[in-house]
Amino acid sequence: MSDYKPSDELKAALHALDLAEQELDNRRKAVRAAVANDLKANPRVTNPEMADHLPWTAETVRAIAREYDVPRKRQPTVKAINPKPKQTAGAKSSG
Repeated sequence: MSDYKPSDELKAALHALDLAEQELDNRRKAVRAAVANDLKANPRVTNPEMADHLPWTAETVRAIAREYDVPRKRQPTVKAINPKPKQTAGAKSSG
């Protein structure tokens, strides 16, 4: 095992880096919340339109919208492969 111990300079630099990374994470969260709030306040703005003003893609904006429960602009167009048949009133189940 080595006798090496990091210098005070290295310890201070690592501590400063840790603080800066925490601050960056906090600021990134604040920007994501602001994006979600803007999407909620401007329901006609699309994800690609919002992404034009950000360092992120439309897909990232979509993920932010989901994370913050931003209402969808349109209903999903993908349907189940094997949808369950609708049961009419008074019909007996086949089982």
